[in-house]
Amino acid sequence: MKEDTSFMKLRPTLLWLHRWVGVIAGLVILLITLTGGVLVFQHTQDRWLNPGLFPREAGDHAPVSLAVEEVARKHPDMRIQGIRLPRDPHDALVLMGGNRMIHCDPRSGAILGVRPRMGLWWQMFVKLHVNLMLGSTGGLIVEIATWITLGLALTGLWLWWPLRIFGFRKGANFRRINLDLHSVAGLYSSLFLIVVCVTGLTMRHLHLDHPHSPGAHAPQAGARRIDVDAAIQAAEKALPGAKAAAVEMPPPNPHATYRIQLAFPEDGSPAGRSVVFVDPWSGQALAVHSAREGGFLQRYDNLQLSLHIGAVGGTVTRWIAFFVCVAVLLQIFSGYVLWWKRAGSSKDLIVK
Repeated sequence: MKEDTSFMKLRPTLLWLHRWVGVIAGLVILLITLTGGVLVFQHTQDRWLNPGLFPREAGDHAPVSLAVEEVARKHPDMRIQGIRLPRDPHDALVLMGGNRMIHCDPRSGAILGVRPRMGLWWQMFVKLHVNLMLGSTGGLIVEIATWITLGLALTGLWLWWPLRIFGFRKGANFRRINLDLHSVAGLYSSLFLIVVCVTGLTMRHLHLDHPHSPGAHAPQAGARRIDVDAAIQAAEKALPGAKAAAVEMPPPNPHATYRIQLAFPEDGSPAGRSVVFVDPWSGQALAVHSAREGGFLQRYDNLQLSLHIGAVGGTVTRWIAFFVCVAVLLQIFSGYVLWWKRAGSSKDLIVK
């Protein structure tokens, strides 16, 4: 009984904090949530907006070196720095260098189109999501807003408990429907929202050392570099079960190596979280960093971005991440209505 009395005394204070902190931070949270929701399916939207940059038909992939040779022939001034391998049968093979991204058909190596490497629409959304395009100051604002969102999720659950609103009451007036919407959206998204907030906060501060190249062995006289296909084959052989996702090409330095990112089936993220460094002269795997190895902190560091964007379970978890963003937007709008109409006062939230 004392616990109930203490809870009821604390409830008005929590409600007041929940309401006013939400009102003050709501617009910033709205922008972060909106950009995050758009970025969940960024790659799919990119295909819709730029269909000419992606192959129309799926098929067996030709050697990557065909695309490398085609780009070298048509863009001799461009040094290829990185290659993103197709994420699915309908994706393009993308070669990057300088400020250019060249999309190629993975079946033939033919060039589909060229676009700038920087200044793309989704990159602007990433900057808005991460720091509101305000540099370190914006990053701090986003971090504070994320802490506030986490606090709102937890206090929202606390305030929900006496009401236990699981759905919409029939025949209710507008104020009650709005309260039910706010409660239901918060309840069913709370667990996933907490995961998104925690991973967003840890990504800002948890940065373990990334794998560094051990350096290639000095080449013998007359030795020739292996091509990118041989490097990919060597990397996949060094990590059985993983598929190459991206290649960082060695610069014109005899000790530089191929850096191959690979993805295991359970990774979720198409970019891959494992890395293999391959000697460009001998084809030997010089260092192997598997996402399946390492301590808890290392594994979490590898996994946190995938958890944040809902990529761990593929399409299903991406949809969950998207609907969490929608739920937060609904809470923001309904929260402002509750504040404006004063329907969120303690008097209105008494269970009858």
